[in-house]
Amino acid sequence: MSIALSDDKYMVNSLRNGLLLMELFNDNGMTEMSLSQIAASLNINKSSAYRLLFTLEKMGYIKRDSNKNYQLDIKVVDLSYSYLSSTSFKQEAYAVMEQLKNDTGTAVHLFTLDGIDIVNLQNIQPSGNFISSILPGLRWPAYATVIGQILLGSLSDDEIRQRYNDFTDWKTYSDATPKNLEELLEAVDHARKKQHLTSWQKFNNDMIACAAPVKNRASNENIYALSISCPVDTFTRDYFEQHITSLVVESANKLSKIYKPESSW
Repeated sequence: MSIALSDDKYMVNSLRNGLLLMELFNDNGMTEMSLSQIAASLNINKSSAYRLLFTLEKMGYIKRDSNKNYQLDIKVVDLSYSYLSSTSFKQEAYAVMEQLKNDTGTAVHLFTLDGIDIVNLQNIQPSGNFISSILPGLRWPAYATVIGQILLGSLSDDEIRQRYNDFTDWKTYSDATPKNLEELLEAVDHARKKQHLTSWQKFNNDMIACAAPVKNRASNENIYALSISCPVDTFTRDYFEQHITSLVVESANKLSKIYKPESSW
């Protein structure tokens, strides 16, 4: 097992070693290990290994058998609960997004906010010849997109100012792109009052898009933004606004209903 990690002044080595200790059972495919095996695998002395094991045993994550070998204890299952919950959310969310794709014939995406970027978490390709270039992991500047403006809407103006305090790269994509922080705050304030936002060639000259917030209903925070995109000649503007945007809002509301605070993508 490799335990080489980048040097970081904020790294808590004892915590790192404790987590790596529990990972040993997974990486080695072993159900039990001796003190000597654990110390050797972590490249630490037996005294340090014993203190880690003692702590984890007292907390219910590790137990000793009759031969004084160590095993994972039942409390480890608690750590997997939120992951299992999020897996269920992913499965349900994917079904909603797949239905939206079928109803609109567009590409469907789920985005989250990371600092001053939006990050794509899921992309469902439409049927037909159009292939979306929006793939999981893609990043866009939040300020320049309706998706980002929706997600920034959960932050206070002070928080937005803090995030953009040193930002200077206000690239213009269209006449709708905020050119400075004050224009961004105006766009975000507008987004807070809307169930959805439409981008008609505002970010990509060849594309139209619609985005709606997916909320944590307990806190009213915008956790994700659900969006669709398609070539600009796919719909007339009137048809898009009258028929397509409502489907996006409806699907985003469905995701908000099935989202649980312990869920994550």
